[in-house]
Amino acid sequence: MSESVGYPPQRNVPPARRVYTRTYRVWAHVLLWTPIALTVAGVALGLGLFAAADADPTYGSSALGYLGIVVWGALAVLSPALLGSFIAGLVMLSRSRR
Repeated sequence: MSESVGYPPQRNVPPARRVYTRTYRVWAHVLLWTPIALTVAGVALGLGLFAAADADPTYGSSALGYLGIVVWGALAVLSPALLGSFIAGLVMLSRSRR
């Protein structure tokens, strides 16, 4: 019924491309690279603490090994959040590049 009102027919026009702001792209990079940096720093810190605990034969250095285990445990506990942030950053970055 509304077609007979006299409006001209609509053309098939593709929707306009969405423009993402600079802030959106910056947050995409932050969400992408922060988990990478935290993971690399945590692994390096844990290995450094293990090496320091292994190099010193005194009993006082064993705390460094336990601290390395705590660092790696924190990485294991935080891995879902780090992975979620990484995936969100990838999705945002791919959207802004289309």
